Amino acid sequence: AMTQAIGAERVGVRLAPFTSLNGTVDSTPVDTYTAAAALLDKLNVVYIHIAEVDWDDAPDTPHDFKTAVRKAYKGTLIYAGRYNAEKAQHAIESGLADMIGFGRPFVANPDLPSRIKHGYPLAEHDPATLFGGGEKGLVDYPAYHAG
Repeated sequence: AMTQAIGAERVGVRLAPFTSLNGTVDSTPVDTYTAAAALLDKLNVVYIHIAEVDWDDAPDTPHDFKTAVRKAYKGTLIYAGRYNAEKAQHAIESGLADMIGFGRPFVANPDLPSRIKHGYPLAEHDPATLFGGGEKGLVDYPAYHAG
């Protein structure tokens, strides 16, 4: 309906296949989300954004899942969740992803592109400041200053 109403080139879809938030566990996520990717490919949506689980001890998204989704969907694939520069570069160079989203690293690193480009260390975010409260953690992380 959305692709017909506003055009497929203006529609992107975000999926979170391996999350267990609010009991949304799928017993066959590879099959389910590969089928979804194939349908979205037929609809010509401009991108699929896969939100990978990102809690500290979460397992990595299975390689066979990423391969199956890439085969089923020919448009722009974006992954996000616990990526660093090396992992992001590998995902793009391998062809499994076209782009990588960095969410939480941007919170603590307002100069994230520069830090990645120059190999500077990344600051850690304070999880206690992420979702509400005061202004601490919103604009007070400093840019990196070399030597």
